[in-house]
Amino acid sequence: MKTLMQKIFNSSYYFILLFVAYLILIGVIIYTIDFYSKSRIEEILKILSPLNLKINFFLILLAILLCRDNINNAFRRFKNKQGIVFLIVIILGLLIVSFVTPQIHRIYYDEDIYANIGQNIALSGKTGFSSYGTFEYDEYFPHWITYNKEPSAWPFLISLVFNIFGVNEIYAFYLDNLLFIISVLTVFLIAWSISSNFYTSILSSISYIIIPHNLTWSNTLAAEPSAACFTGIAILCLILFIKNNQNRYLFLLTTIAPFACQFRPESMMILFISFFAVGIFSPSRLIKKEVWSFALITFLFLVPHILHLYAVSGNSWGAQGDKFSLEFFTKNVWDNGMYYLNNKQFPLILTILAFIGLILSNNLLKYRMVILLWFLLFWGIFLFFYAGSYFYGADVRFSLLSFMPLSILAGMGGYTLIRIFKSFENTFFYSIVISLIFSFIVFLPLVRQEGQEAWGARYDHEYAKKFIEKIPKRSIVLTQNPTMFLLWGQSALQTYAGPENEGLIRELLSKYNGHVYFHYNYWCNTKNARNVRLCKDMEEKYNLQEIMTAYEQDYKYGLYKMSLK
Repeated sequence: MKTLMQKIFNSSYYFILLFVAYLILIGVIIYTIDFYSKSRIEEILKILSPLNLKINFFLILLAILLCRDNINNAFRRFKNKQGIVFLIVIILGLLIVSFVTPQIHRIYYDEDIYANIGQNIALSGKTGFSSYGTFEYDEYFPHWITYNKEPSAWPFLISLVFNIFGVNEIYAFYLDNLLFIISVLTVFLIAWSISSNFYTSILSSISYIIIPHNLTWSNTLAAEPSAACFTGIAILCLILFIKNNQNRYLFLLTTIAPFACQFRPESMMILFISFFAVGIFSPSRLIKKEVWSFALITFLFLVPHILHLYAVSGNSWGAQGDKFSLEFFTKNVWDNGMYYLNNKQFPLILTILAFIGLILSNNLLKYRMVILLWFLLFWGIFLFFYAGSYFYGADVRFSLLSFMPLSILAGMGGYTLIRIFKSFENTFFYSIVISLIFSFIVFLPLVRQEGQEAWGARYDHEYAKKFIEKIPKRSIVLTQNPTMFLLWGQSALQTYAGPENEGLIRELLSKYNGHVYFHYNYWCNTKNARNVRLCKDMEEKYNLQEIMTAYEQDYKYGLYKMSLK
């Protein structure tokens, strides 16, 4: 069999066979788009996307196993003292992100949706969030699953944790903490692979740790920390392939790349960075059979993601008008540029070191070009987005995708300064480390604060947990946020079913012996006419007996037992 495969690979017809394989995959995409509606494609992707991610993840683990000897050899190059310093940095990073940073949601109610999708993937094999789900003696039944507009890689990772430890959102928080540490390790390894210099690598890791918003968002359930982490891992695999030119690293790159592309829509830019990097280091590789053969794996695993991008295209994404436009550029480029310069949200010392590393390093030009492109793409994409300003509410989280390349350049900049004072480089290295630590201390209040952003939704979360302690476990709650209740093991149903489906409510009242409740929540207090009208319809259509109420500022929260009028 092996001999036969080698003959096929070495034959003059192999490129034709490869071309046909690509055409078949393109044909599958075109056929699906042409013959199925977007809603039908979403129904297919509910099952196909988690299965695709599961197989992709398995191949990533297999690829890592094939590269294990090379990975071990990389760590053996550390001196004992260097290993101890690196271990101290990792431990400090874990302690800061886990115990200094508040463990809270920061984008409501998206983080509940991500976790609930993870719950659904783990327990039903389908991706999407539940608008109606019930528990029968701890057995979960997601009755209405809605396909989500965001890619499914982050919920898939959550589902793995839920499969292993059980469904509890605290495990998803721990997962985000772990991904932060993996990101710190990734930054170190990228810098180490590029420079083979410990000072550059450890300064890059320290720089990554002390970025305030990196810490605050790595103790949430937002998708951006995982997107940044796997983008970095993909870039690391790209560099390893460029340096070693071994098929095992090419296999690792071509399996990690499609997985990394499925965390956020803009994550697809990883492919452009890979093409650019291979092109400037060794253009001849772009026409090699090995490269296009392994790239077929990437294309295969990206087929569901391409269909996803098509299926969710045209979504409003919260915008009334244009979502991407040149008219947003001027404001966003000012906001997102000053973010790195005003020393209020981002340490200015890192910006200065990154600039020094980019401009004054006297070697590694091609690597610096790749890292600069990495930064420019993930910084620049949001300049044209209507909500792309880092000062637009919680959208500062988009900045996380630019932190890795900046940290690596900052590490290069630090080492550039150390080289100037080579006669006492250890002293100057520790001077830079102390400077970074003192600059970080100024930002600790920012790292520790919960902030006023989304206070209304935050208290909705807090009070809802207290409310369900007052009702029987076998009950169901009508709420505009069923995903958070389902994560807590509480049966829940979207509120709109109340006014629109009285027959279902009658069934539930009978099934749960009258223990059907209405959650007067955050959305009932907003100025959105549709949400307010929905809450008023519930009050007009049903008798509501107060179970518990709470107030925060002028917002009212409550739980009411429902009965038919």
